[in-house]
Amino acid sequence: METMIVKEENLNLLARKVIDKVEEKNKDEAFVVLLEGDLGAGKTTFTKHFAKCLEVAEEVSSPTFILKKEYTSPHHKIKKVIHIDAYRFDNPKEAKILRIEDDTKNKDNIILIEWPAKMGYIKSDMVLFFEVIDENTREVKIKYDQE
Repeated sequence: METMIVKEENLNLLARKVIDKVEEKNKDEAFVVLLEGDLGAGKTTFTKHFAKCLEVAEEVSSPTFILKKEYTSPHHKIKKVIHIDAYRFDNPKEAKILRIEDDTKNKDNIILIEWPAKMGYIKSDMVLFFEVIDENTREVKIKYDQE
């Protein structure tokens, strides 16, 4: 497991680390990143920086009330960013409405999932654990390939 201390203004360094990992992997299916951390820990903020690094044109916002948002990217390997927020799920069976199995079949997708435990077990390529240090600083632990 790797640890980074990041401030909001340099979340692009963490985003670039994720993008680099996607680029080095040659997968036949989507790259899945689980975003763990308390409310306000920086999961959605990271996703905004991540999308910006991929030159996503649309404004990225939390999908808390609509559960899932999709963004297109001009990146050569990541064509779609799928952002899921499972916070409102009470039971993992509720996640079936997202049809995530369809999204995972496309190797051009990256799926970022906030509150993944509320969806039950999800096979991932990377897990980012966000912990608040102070108002503008986070400790992020990075776990690769279900270590």
